[in-house]
Amino acid sequence: MSERSAALLPNEGTDFAAALAAPPVNNLRRIGGEMFAWSDRDPQRGPALPRGAVLRHLIGEHAAPGRTVLVAGPHAEEVVVALADSGAAVTWLLRSLVDAEEAARNHPRITVLAGAAVKLDAAEKFDLVVAADGVERLNSAEGEQMTAAQLIDRLAEAVQPDGVLLLVHDNRLGVHHTVRLEPGARERHDSEWYAAEDEQDTQRPASQEQLAARLAESGLTVGASYAVFPEPAAPTVLVGEGLLGEVSSPLRPRLGTALSQAFAAAFRGRPVLSDPRRLVNRALRAGAESTVAPAWLIIAQAQDAPAVNRHELLIGDARGTFAYEVASSGNQVRTTVLQPLEGPIEREGLRRISEPTAPGADAGYVLEERLLHLAATNDLRNLRIELTQYDAWLRGQAQDGLLTGPVALAGLADVFVTEDGAALLPTRWEPVEPVPFETVETRAIWQFAVQLITSGQAHPWPVTSSAVDLTAIMLGMVGQGVGADQVRAAVDLHVRLETADLELSLADQHDRRLQLLAVSPGSASVDVAGFRELTEALWRQRYQASHLLSMMDWTEQMIKSRDLAVSKMDWEVQFYKKTWAGRFLWVSRSAYRVLMRDGRKFVRGRRARKAAEAQANAVR
Repeated sequence: MSERSAALLPNEGTDFAAALAAPPVNNLRRIGGEMFAWSDRDPQRGPALPRGAVLRHLIGEHAAPGRTVLVAGPHAEEVVVALADSGAAVTWLLRSLVDAEEAARNHPRITVLAGAAVKLDAAEKFDLVVAADGVERLNSAEGEQMTAAQLIDRLAEAVQPDGVLLLVHDNRLGVHHTVRLEPGARERHDSEWYAAEDEQDTQRPASQEQLAARLAESGLTVGASYAVFPEPAAPTVLVGEGLLGEVSSPLRPRLGTALSQAFAAAFRGRPVLSDPRRLVNRALRAGAESTVAPAWLIIAQAQDAPAVNRHELLIGDARGTFAYEVASSGNQVRTTVLQPLEGPIEREGLRRISEPTAPGADAGYVLEERLLHLAATNDLRNLRIELTQYDAWLRGQAQDGLLTGPVALAGLADVFVTEDGAALLPTRWEPVEPVPFETVETRAIWQFAVQLITSGQAHPWPVTSSAVDLTAIMLGMVGQGVGADQVRAAVDLHVRLETADLELSLADQHDRRLQLLAVSPGSASVDVAGFRELTEALWRQRYQASHLLSMMDWTEQMIKSRDLAVSKMDWEVQFYKKTWAGRFLWVSRSAYRVLMRDGRKFVRGRRARKAAEAQANAVR
């Protein structure tokens, strides 16, 4: 941190003498409206900075040597550096003077503008305008407050006649806002102080169609548009035209799996109202994913701009450069790597996959979704058939009882079943060394059992004692047994995968392993901490506790009744044995039983003789 920046930070006091004594920065221009003692780079006081491989790829398609680029608002340095490395002349607009000075010192190739968007020179045009952070942080407390619509117009005015605007616009109806659970966020986040974020701003585009119409009024046409998932600041899945809202698209099953994995990674350990994957899955079935998308990424072009490349489905890393495209062509589905890995990645004995592949067939279903449906409908017959087919397919992939490649780490959500059989969806990791077949199958079934228990979905075994027991039941359907050591090995493999993906510490790995081994009915979700799911888990715990209390009361009543009956019988025995009256009654009752028994025999004998005589007379 520079001396000048440190002198203006609020937590260290304002040292104007140190600020004035700091050497000047030649690539910094103060255009007016810059904010002192302020920073947009603190994630504890504002939204995260935009980053991601798919974002870098789309920006890179329009950056080239000799082109001019305006980056409007705070962005992750990796995004701006990638633009500068492309040979383009980059100008970076920041409202914070502290951030602007820091950026100017760290990136001498970039021209940094310190001030508000309203102070931009209207005569200065750019070939590419990038606003991946949206327009929310382009206003300043030191000047005129522009509405969101006016800020969009101002960005559109800065585009050359043959230029392009790349804008990420936050969706207030997005799933990330719907499940948000952050009390006091408005007071804690400095970015939300001003009136431009008023919910009653009727001029702010509230849908993808309204955003396109606003850009059209500014003289730009939409060349490509995408629904952004799972968060505006870290897009890892972009859904484009041709797939957006098309429930019959062959890419639909792959989209569901990609979104589920993206939301699980983005919201892991974060308190939310409800697991966002539920809402997203329902939106996918209705073709309404654009409505609940956290944001929309629009590539708008001026009249003389060349055509913009369009993609159906883009998937990439939140941090890094790796990005690939999934597209359909006729009856085939293909994957194309757009941005490769920076280099080989190996962690925890696992290797990052650099060339993801997808099954070519366009018709089929994800195995996990099929099993969830069968479990919810108590269709044990078809559930057994699906598991048996999966077991046979997995055995066919093994050699000498060992599995290698992506299949060794694939769960049921990564298996796509077609008419020609099962196939793997694109995955992220593969083991360096082969993994035993039993460990792979146990992990896949155990992971499904954990989902059944923690999600609160209906299934045929609601009172199963633990995920391990439920795993044993489902493995028993395919004729496989399971032991404690086998389950522990499967859980260890799963923790290794999470460690490679999330870089967990040793303490986190230990806690995670204990958490996964302890999953039982009433356990909360093991990845996304949803309030709804926590409430459901609490209700199940209370239900089980009340059920156990009722069983204890019933057992106690039965014991008391049995004890009373035994005591009564013991009293009778003692009465008959120890008193003359009891002995007399005992002898009398014994005599009565003998007389009754002999009397019944005599009566049955007479009846038998009469019947025999009657039969003999009838014969004569």
